[in-house]
Amino acid sequence: MKNVYLLPYFLIGFSYTFLLYNKIFFGVSLILGIITLFFLNKESIKLRFKFEDNLINIFFFLTIFFFLISSTISIKPERSILVTIYLVLFIVLSLNLFHVLLTKKTNYEKFINIFTISTILNILIIFVYNIYESGLLTGDLEIFGIKKYKGLLNIFSILAVVLFFFKKSKLFLIPLILIIPSLYLSNSSAPILGMLVGTFALIIFKMVKRLNFNKILLFSFALFIPIIASLFIKELPKNFDQNSINNYNFKIPISVIDAHRQFIWGFSLSKFHEKPIFGYGPDTSNFIEDGQRVIGSQFTGTMKFIPSHPHNFLIELILETGLLGTLSFIMFIIVLNYKIFLKANTKERGFLIFFNGYFWGASLVNFSFWQAWWQCSYFFLLSLIASKIIKFSIEQRNETF
Repeated sequence: MKNVYLLPYFLIGFSYTFLLYNKIFFGVSLILGIITLFFLNKESIKLRFKFEDNLINIFFFLTIFFFLISSTISIKPERSILVTIYLVLFIVLSLNLFHVLLTKKTNYEKFINIFTISTILNILIIFVYNIYESGLLTGDLEIFGIKKYKGLLNIFSILAVVLFFFKKSKLFLIPLILIIPSLYLSNSSAPILGMLVGTFALIIFKMVKRLNFNKILLFSFALFIPIIASLFIKELPKNFDQNSINNYNFKIPISVIDAHRQFIWGFSLSKFHEKPIFGYGPDTSNFIEDGQRVIGSQFTGTMKFIPSHPHNFLIELILETGLLGTLSFIMFIIVLNYKIFLKANTKERGFLIFFNGYFWGASLVNFSFWQAWWQCSYFFLLSLIASKIIKFSIEQRNETF
């Protein structure tokens, strides 16, 4: 009978092991594990469909509302409605996992132990596979040719760092070290960008805390980001007739941002202006008119303007859900993290900032926002981080009283 109670912990904890094999298996394992865990604890917790904080709920339901409007008038309604349902499902499941982990200390400890073991094992599997496939053992070295786990390294890189948040152990240096050659052999740049953005965000946080900036200076700094973004957008391609493409002079060096991405982003933003309020519908950029047209530049070969998605989560959201959907979702993420931030100590706040910097930084160049396992991973990991922060906050408050 005890094995039944351990089953959900294994299903959730080893869900990323299933991801190495199949993305669908990952989703089934994670969702089934969370649902089973909830029902095993249903006597001490109720099913939740909203947050306890009203401000979070406002932006959460605004996001759902605007996404559903965008889905209704979408160029592919059935596709848009489905991914919107997935998004809500991931958030609600993660919310309930968070509350289950708070109910009993043993719930949290059992899960973290299993999750830690599986993470180390998964990174070891990727490392061994990459070393073997690289030909390093046989002397027939072939770098940059290993693609099997390239995309998955985006999530396993942050998982290697997450371990240090849950427990203090020098053992966790092993997966962190093993992930480095895997990134090199697979030529995976998105995790590196994520690390850089996360580190930069952490440095800014430390500077703000140390220098004790007032609200005016913080507001001025916040305005700096959209100004830089607008200057960047200004340098992207704007005309997409064949003559303009052939004679285009790249203002942003293609050594910094490849030619294909510059055309993708420029084309996507030009299409955004045609439907700025609600966009074309979630997960529909692949079907936008002329999106499948071959660019025709000498630098892009047979690549298309939008091969499957814009390869930038922010541009994708703006293009597909419009200004209203994008702003409401961004505010939901900011408010959600801010409420967790208020409960955290200084070290936990720094990690929360790094985690968000990594995830959204890597998302600027990699997967579609609607990639289910990537999207699900954000809310799943955030629920784990939040459960540790809130759990510590509650225990500390009880000790005070």
